[in-house]
Amino acid sequence: MSLFEEFRTFSRENKLFAENDRILLAVSGGIDSMVMLHLFTRMGSDIVVAHCNFKLRGKESDRDEELVKNYAAVNKIPFISASFDTSGYAAEKGISIQMAARELRYDWFEKIRAEKECSLIAVAHNLNDNIETLLINLTRGTGLSGLTGMKPLSGAVIRPLLFATRAAIEEYCIECGVPYREDRSNAETIYARNKIRHLVIPVLKEINPSVEETLNETAVRLAGLDNILSSHIHNIRSKLSLERGGSRIFDCEKLAEYSGSRP
Repeated sequence: MSLFEEFRTFSRENKLFAENDRILLAVSGGIDSMVMLHLFTRMGSDIVVAHCNFKLRGKESDRDEELVKNYAAVNKIPFISASFDTSGYAAEKGISIQMAARELRYDWFEKIRAEKECSLIAVAHNLNDNIETLLINLTRGTGLSGLTGMKPLSGAVIRPLLFATRAAIEEYCIECGVPYREDRSNAETIYARNKIRHLVIPVLKEINPSVEETLNETAVRLAGLDNILSSHIHNIRSKLSLERGGSRIFDCEKLAEYSGSRP
């Protein structure tokens, strides 16, 4: 099955969007988001392209924006962009550059989604991104929910490329001649994600060449387990407590009986 057919199948099976949905596409100019844009364009979807210029790489950032803007113009797709003082925002908030960029872009995407009357925001996270997130969470310490990976649909945010490996995206890009820009910082190993990507996963692939697919399948199973546990906990909470005056009150005797012990 081609990447395009997989894209359509994954979107349909996960009910990511309807035919009449207008979708805001977050397009950085990198290979993942440009392939996502190409797929949506090929499918004839009602889309709006949104680009964030974080002003972190000088003229390189401006060239990213120019690529996306030109691609949208050639294909007659509505385009909107915004520039941010990401470094200043990070310093003001006392957070990392990565966290600052995330906050700035998602706040802006939500604003533009409302202005352009879009139902959804599409981001181009792929299967490898999902695995990297899982391994980062595992390394830092996490509960079950931190091992379930990213969801195809989270509120108004959809991830229609979550099924695709980076290798499959690169192959599609070559086959279809999709233009893109390379962010050289992706090769630097000073960031945790890049260390996982360039140093850890290659070693794991020596042990299991299909480690990405294996870890992704594990994340899917854990997500199912997490959903079951969450539902079970919600049912228990409803049985053992009641809401009164904006507060939730638990019956300690029932709670002790349920746990099999008494105070």
